[in-house]
Amino acid sequence: MKNKFWILLTFFSTLMFAQEITEPTLIKNCGSGELDIPYQKWELPNGLTVLIHEDNSDPIVQVHVTYHVGSNRESAGKSGFAHFFEHMMFQGSENVPDEKHFKIVNDAGGDMNGNTSYDRTVYFQTVPSNYLETALWLESDRMGFLLDAVTSEKFENQRDAVTNEKFQNQINQPYGLSYEILGQNLYPPSHPYNWPVIGYVDDLERANLEDLKNFFLRWYGPNNAILTIAGDVNSAEVMQMVNKYFGTIKKGPNVRDLRPNVPRLTQDVYCGYTDNIYLPMTQIVFPTVPNYHKDEAALDILSSLMGEGSNSVFYKNFVKSEKAIQAGVQHPCRELSGEFQFIVVSYPKWGEDQNLYFNEIESQIRSSIDEWEQTGFTDEQLKMAKMDMESSIINYKISLSSKVSTISSWEWLAKGKHNISSDIARYNNVSREDVMRVFNKYIKNRNAVIMNVKPKSPFSDEELVLESFNPNASLITTEDPQYKGLIYNKADGEFDHCCRSD
Repeated sequence: MKNKFWILLTFFSTLMFAQEITEPTLIKNCGSGELDIPYQKWELPNGLTVLIHEDNSDPIVQVHVTYHVGSNRESAGKSGFAHFFEHMMFQGSENVPDEKHFKIVNDAGGDMNGNTSYDRTVYFQTVPSNYLETALWLESDRMGFLLDAVTSEKFENQRDAVTNEKFQNQINQPYGLSYEILGQNLYPPSHPYNWPVIGYVDDLERANLEDLKNFFLRWYGPNNAILTIAGDVNSAEVMQMVNKYFGTIKKGPNVRDLRPNVPRLTQDVYCGYTDNIYLPMTQIVFPTVPNYHKDEAALDILSSLMGEGSNSVFYKNFVKSEKAIQAGVQHPCRELSGEFQFIVVSYPKWGEDQNLYFNEIESQIRSSIDEWEQTGFTDEQLKMAKMDMESSIINYKISLSSKVSTISSWEWLAKGKHNISSDIARYNNVSREDVMRVFNKYIKNRNAVIMNVKPKSPFSDEELVLESFNPNASLITTEDPQYKGLIYNKADGEFDHCCRSD
């Protein structure tokens, strides 16, 4: 009798375990506030997070896949892999021939694209709602069946394409090298924000096909991805399709969240370069906090008070006085760190010593900061800054694509803890004391990076050839332990991925 009991217990335990590992789990219903974006959060046994938002206003659907990997997962001397792999994801998978992904979506009347940032890589497509299953099939095929279609020829072709893109979209664009030079001087050499997202050409030239495959195996598992589906859909039906197409894809290696890494400057750092431009630009940049840090909202309000509107001190002192064509203050934040930026695009004065001219601009920026502190701000100005933030947050709902990217970013940045109402509350809770506290903590008497972009002299006939400088070009790279022993486990199961649904 005792043996029968244990046999039955083992049987039911096995049955429950089998059910547990094959069925998606509804984690929670999100967005209960009146202004919120409502959506469901699911998770597949392989770790894939699925977000579903129903919006039946138009017969379209957007499928949006975020991989929580950007250039922040690269290392010095091995830059550009995240962006490079974005290119490879459009070169065909095992069951989708080269460039066929584009053709299928375009023939359906849809559109698609992808982009890479410091912190994540996104692939998205918008199609008529009756093509949802096709879109899911396409995304699942390149998540689970890509590597067998990656060839040396494709690798070399896309390496050339990225090199051309580097020159066309960065080096040869006005102020195009400014982000690269700012990153090199604001962040230490080992910090992943030190190099540009697109990377350095010589780093990519050192890379090989095996490096690229290892990058996919390490970061492109379902447990490091968020699949967001929004539009004219039914959540229950969507999850059946998602489980069908993504459920057999094997879980990838565990991925740990990166810790915030805010640089500390021991002194002011001056940098700059000469560009093929007409208008000089000066930036003073202070390191601040990452996304959703407790001080982010107050710093955003501070930037608005200092630089937004025709009555702000920066507009008055630079644009209204006709010293500059553009002047502003902004506070972009990323996953690991943030930057409080003062930017002035001024009119050239060719008859003056350029160094003295830029010293004068810097001095005027700093005196404007001091003036703001001395003048202060009214309760009405604080109220208006909060209203502006509230309006911009509500505008997250302005389109289907905006809602999709917003709820996806809430998930990968904050594990879905935020929505419209809670984001608005973050800013409405900022007090006058909070604004002055963050000003004193991050701006006043703090060290910064001062970057000047100088125009090429109109009196010179000499051609100005710009170059991207890689400070890690001579770095001897070693094998990263996190890429050792990676195995390609192809999806299995009864479903045949080579069969399209339509």
